[in-house]
Amino acid sequence: MDHLTPVVFTDSWGSHVAIASLQGRGIPSPEPESELWMGAHEAGPSVTDRPSAPDLAAVVAADPVGELGEWCVEHFGARLPYLLKVLAPGRAISIQVHPTAERARAVRAVTGDTVYVDDEAKPELLLAIAPFEVFVGMRPYDEVAEIAAALGVGRLTAIVRRAAEAEDRLHAVLGVLGTPPGEAADFARQVVAACVRLEACEGELGAASAAIVAVAEDHPDDIGLIVLLLMHHRVLHPGEFIDVAAGVLHSYVRGLGIEVLANSDNVVRAGLTSKEVNVPELLRVVEPRADGIPGRGRSVEPGLEVFDTASDRFRLHRVTPRRPLPADGSPRIVFCLRGRVTLSSRSGTLELGDAGSAFVPAGEGPVLLDGAGEVYLVSVPPF
Repeated sequence: MDHLTPVVFTDSWGSHVAIASLQGRGIPSPEPESELWMGAHEAGPSVTDRPSAPDLAAVVAADPVGELGEWCVEHFGARLPYLLKVLAPGRAISIQVHPTAERARAVRAVTGDTVYVDDEAKPELLLAIAPFEVFVGMRPYDEVAEIAAALGVGRLTAIVRRAAEAEDRLHAVLGVLGTPPGEAADFARQVVAACVRLEACEGELGAASAAIVAVAEDHPDDIGLIVLLLMHHRVLHPGEFIDVAAGVLHSYVRGLGIEVLANSDNVVRAGLTSKEVNVPELLRVVEPRADGIPGRGRSVEPGLEVFDTASDRFRLHRVTPRRPLPADGSPRIVFCLRGRVTLSSRSGTLELGDAGSAFVPAGEGPVLLDGAGEVYLVSVPPF
């Protein structure tokens, strides 16, 4: 078993409080901290406590079968198939979508690393550990038309009406992304001003309008503000999750959560970001009727919950201490969100405190979890 030192990312959209507090560091942090990575992704592999402190990507590369197991290597190659994160946005993350693996490979065959950087899909599951605001999936066309009518912005109303004649009405509504750059700021301002007038309304219209106004404080004049209005607005409460597959339009706004995803960095963006925007590719890969699948943990036996996902690359569990860890035979990452626990196996013991994590190789054998804390574990299906 290896104690992991995770990597802290400092994107501008991160929080000055959340991750530092979890790790017991002083707040506010000097820079905004957006993500805490635990895994073997090449862009931020965790450091292990082995002699000379190799990172986990190097450890896996040196002995894929020994670390991941023969079944995992046979099905997913010589890389850990998943990445575990703590996600802490202090303001809205870009509107984005992830491609299928087939799309990523086809595009890379033509463009190299210009659009996508690996050959994998990037399904992800986000579990709220504090209230977490998200926009995920597109509203039905009739609901979009009702919102446009209530806003009363002529340009948006015209786009929605034209879309009514299209074969795929929701995809046609995303034509707002084709607004000429010189006209986008004024269009966004008109929509935000209309939202200000409506945010006191009861129900979903008022809540969505208020959410757009709040995001506009950090992203003024961004065409993405209009796209958010076309999407489902949700607040996940602690213990609730959303499972996001390829093709699902999404933007995470604010909160604190555990995210598990396939070990990929393939993403295309369409607003609310200073990073590269690729509207033509996003419109090719987006599935307008695809939505994130919400849920809560499902008890499979006393002291063990699983958070169901459609992905074949990872399984997320919550484990109550004083029991064996599940998924013996799979490469596992154990994350102690809060508390203090001990992992015991034939190779020895390892202690984890607040925000502590460990890698358990596939061949480690049975591992006993003891102590008191809130503990999560990621494994590779079918384990």
